[in-house]
Amino acid sequence: PPHPNFVSGVAAMAEKAPGLQQERYKLCNIICKPRNGWTLHTFCNGSYSAICTQNWRLGYRENQCVSPYVQFKEKVMMETATVVDSTVCTRGKSERPEADSVTRSFCFKRCQDTIDREKEWTHEDVWEVCRHHMAPASS
Repeated sequence: PPHPNFVSGVAAMAEKAPGLQQERYKLCNIICKPRNGWTLHTFCNGSYSAICTQNWRLGYRENQCVSPYVQFKEKVMMETATVVDSTVCTRGKSERPEADSVTRSFCFKRCQDTIDREKEWTHEDVWEVCRHHMAPASS
């Protein structure tokens, strides 16, 4: 069996928010717009495992990102390092992904209020939501 200090170290790492591509995310705008094609599962797993390339477009930085879960584009406001929009790439697919019940529940509970909808979520805030939706690591 693993050493007890190793196990507690892994538990401590699991509690600390891992890094994301950007500092802030307009999470309600990203997750809850049906045209964006996200579920909490695909956003969380995709965002934490993605590799992105950067382009400049109309005063925004656009990240083209790919992960084992999903391919997507992010629109980043550079002054605040905030992802203001993010869309799942559906080219070549017959239909856009639909929000599942967990995602709809999140949007209903956390994004109804105007102030909540415009909130810029820090990477710690995003992790607080995402840590419950991460796919188990394959062994």
